[in-house]
Amino acid sequence: MTEPPDWMRPVDQDILAALERTQPEYVPLLANRLGLHLTYVERRFERLVEHDFVEPVSGEAIYRLTSRGESLLGAEREAE
Repeated sequence: MTEPPDWMRPVDQDILAALERTQPEYVPLLANRLGLHLTYVERRFERLVEHDFVEPVSGEAIYRLTSRGESLLGAEREAE
């Protein structure tokens, strides 16, 4: 079983799961769908990019999951 890293917050897993359903996605649209403040979601995306769970698709704020992000979600489902 793979545990999420210590730095991760529950919202990070919500972001990854949302991206899995709708990727690639604009950060403002995703923040709106999750009911969260844009600046907070932008900071969480920076952290997720830093740890290779998501990656930018273009120069705009569009992201998709990496294979590492997909693996984390898969491991969580198996644990449930």
